[in-house]
Amino acid sequence: MHTATMDVGTTMLAWTPFLQPAPAVDRWWWLLIIPLAIGVSFAYKATRTADIARLPREALRMSALIVAAMVGLALFTHAIVIWLLPYLVAE
Repeated sequence: MHTATMDVGTTMLAWTPFLQPAPAVDRWWWLLIIPLAIGVSFAYKATRTADIARLPREALRMSALIVAAMVGLALFTHAIVIWLLPYLVAE
């Protein structure tokens, strides 16, 4: 529940983690995929890369691939919902 009269500080005091969405993140929560992808790819590549000097480059490449795949899947799903589902007959 979001009201325009509450400021972020008051909302943060009343926030219950794991039960409510984080306040002040509701408009850009989807951008959190970027640090999540970076963290996952660094953790994965740290265990798989033989040469530690190549770790940042390989991890950032993997992060870019993860984000690109997620954007592609989102666009594909959006296209299905917008263009394909209206043609299906509901009985």
